[in-house]
Amino acid sequence: MGSYFAPLAGGNVNGSLRPMFGGDLAIATIMVDSNGRIIYFGPHAEVLTGFRRGTVIGRDIQVLISVPGDNGAKITDLSTDMNPQVHEIRTSDGNTRTVHLYRHPVPQPGEQPAILLMAVDVSDTAEASAGLGLLNGFFKQSSVGFVILDTRLRYVVLNEAMARLNQRSVFDHLGRHLSEVIDPPDRSSYEALLYAVLESGEPVNNLRVPVQTTSSPGQHFVRSVSWYRLTEERERVIGLCGIVSDITDTESAMLQTSQSHSRLALLSKVGATLGISLDIEETAKNLASTLASDYCDVVTVDVVSTTLHGAVVPETPSQDTLVTRVGAAARITIPNATDILTPLPPERPASQTSAFFHALVTNRPQVLQYPDSGVNPDLSLPPLPSGRRALGPHSAIIAPLQARGSTLGALTCVRMAEREPFTHEDLLVISEIANTLGLCIDNARLYRNEKQTAMTLQQSLLPQRLPDIPEATLTHAYRTNRVDLHAGGDWFDTIELPGRRVALVVGDVAGHGIGPAAAMGNFRTAVRSLASIGMDPATLLTRLNDLSHDFGENVTASCIYVVYDPLQHWCVMASAGHPPPVLVLPGTAAEARHVAGGPILGAVPNADYRATSMATPPGTRLLLYTDGIVESRTASFDDGVDRLVRRMRSGLPAAKLCEQLMAESPSAEDDRTLLLAEFHGLNPHMLKARQ
Repeated sequence: MGSYFAPLAGGNVNGSLRPMFGGDLAIATIMVDSNGRIIYFGPHAEVLTGFRRGTVIGRDIQVLISVPGDNGAKITDLSTDMNPQVHEIRTSDGNTRTVHLYRHPVPQPGEQPAILLMAVDVSDTAEASAGLGLLNGFFKQSSVGFVILDTRLRYVVLNEAMARLNQRSVFDHLGRHLSEVIDPPDRSSYEALLYAVLESGEPVNNLRVPVQTTSSPGQHFVRSVSWYRLTEERERVIGLCGIVSDITDTESAMLQTSQSHSRLALLSKVGATLGISLDIEETAKNLASTLASDYCDVVTVDVVSTTLHGAVVPETPSQDTLVTRVGAAARITIPNATDILTPLPPERPASQTSAFFHALVTNRPQVLQYPDSGVNPDLSLPPLPSGRRALGPHSAIIAPLQARGSTLGALTCVRMAEREPFTHEDLLVISEIANTLGLCIDNARLYRNEKQTAMTLQQSLLPQRLPDIPEATLTHAYRTNRVDLHAGGDWFDTIELPGRRVALVVGDVAGHGIGPAAAMGNFRTAVRSLASIGMDPATLLTRLNDLSHDFGENVTASCIYVVYDPLQHWCVMASAGHPPPVLVLPGTAAEARHVAGGPILGAVPNADYRATSMATPPGTRLLLYTDGIVESRTASFDDGVDRLVRRMRSGLPAAKLCEQLMAESPSAEDDRTLLLAEFHGLNPHMLKARQ
């Protein structure tokens, strides 16, 4: 169980309720549904009444307890007085016995609560009266908590002392799982211990457990607990019985250890939260939600605005430095608490709140304490609604966000009046979290700047427009990935060649960012240079593959290169591991054409490429594209190509067809490129006229 659950010396918990009340006091346990039908009849109920369970299960409670005139409604009506009632209970020999009847609601999934009846025999007045007084005192007056859990660790029965220890009403416990009420530092181990008691029947005596209650997180207690298993007839396990007392005042050392453990657990949780995104706003919001869940009541993250705009962050903020709130969360039981207490305002001067500005300028975290919880002059929080002022902030920590010698903003954590105030140890914890957050935000800032640089580079390297030539109508479409707008390595180009020929090229460099974008520019420039000296498609790709090894380490790309001769109505093309083009000849159906070629560029040194030739009479349409158009993690390549073929049969105008194909592309994580050519050809008479 680890060092946080330690047994106390001495003490014992018996495996039966009987010794708690003395003598042979009989406590009969019966459960009825909301209609008064008996659904459970315990072994002591059989002893008390003489009836066997098989003869009473499913029958109305009136067979045992007669309530004149109301058909037993008082027993099943939870709105009536829940204090113990005196009843006459029938026995199998035709007589009756006087009992005091205790009632407890037992929640049922999707149904009205069942009623647990505990009938205490008081026929033998002297001893029974003493036992009954003990039972009544135990449930109503005892300072020791008493609780019964079912086999799933849900609350079934508890006394007032237990409710006070857990800081919520008796009724608010019923049906809840143990973890919804208390939060020990090693919850999984504690629950495993309880399940072991259920399994083995070996009781646990006087265990010391540090806990927080979920109704008042941040307050730490130490409890002494004992658990033993409850069984019914034939030894069927029905739950656990526990006795709990508070020993916080005598266990300060354990309490401090528990608080340290909780802080370490918080740091671990925060570390996992901060490592999942390179987006500034998402990172800030995730952290705020994590801290506001069980450590503080209000959390805000404000950054110097230039952090978001890609500009230089000032070394020392001034009063005119603008800040922007990028994340916030609140844990307060009022409607729309986050929106009310932590609105995301537009840019504001850093000096608008003195404590915030002081943290930025000094680069030192600080703890603020407010005796009057309704006043918060140093915090950039709006006032609470009327009637909730008593919940106002009474303790806050403002910690600067620092990274690589710059102050990027500040993390503000606030506790309201119902929580314990922050301590120096909390200041150290928040400072460490702020340092980690500052580094994450700076990484996100640098990443955003790099991404913007890569996007700008890629856009500048792609052709801004295609040539307007009579030999062919050329239409293109390009989109960045839809997830995070990464610059990719897709490129396309058209090159006018001697003899009215036209070269078409589409390529895709693997990866995203500045490196692939720069490599894409190298490939495009090399293709233009090699095309200008008249290389045929196969030779051009062979030479391009040799050059690709000079474009960077591990740079690879797919590419398809096509030369169209409008005089001969002929195309020659070669592919370097690129998706097949879709061809539509006049009067024929669209089809994906296999193109000879070789491996992707940069993958195999000294590779040779081959070319494919085909007739392309006037009216022929040729579609070149990158893989983002046809495949994704959830869409197969072949299905995507089949979809393109079907769409190409539609005969839509080129611009509308490209728009539709782009809209239907499945990939959200890759950039996508289309180049559609409709060939018109060129007859000799037109060529002579132009010459």
